Amino acid sequence: MALFRRGMAVYIMRMKQLSHPSSATVARIALGVALVAAATGVAFASWIDKGAAIFMATVESGLAWCF
Repeated sequence: MALFRRGMAVYIMRMKQLSHPSSATVARIALGVALVAAATGVAFASWIDKGAAIFMATVESGLAWCF
């Protein structure tokens, strides 16, 4: 078991230490999340506004049965 402990100590010493993300990285991630949220909101609002027309267009073309 002494070999296992020594090997484990060497493994732990060689592990990469976690670094804190820079503020630029955090800002990019936040901007990406905000853009995805905005796009999702616009798509949902559009679906609420034009959903019936979209469904009727799929019914007329026969695609409504695919859903």
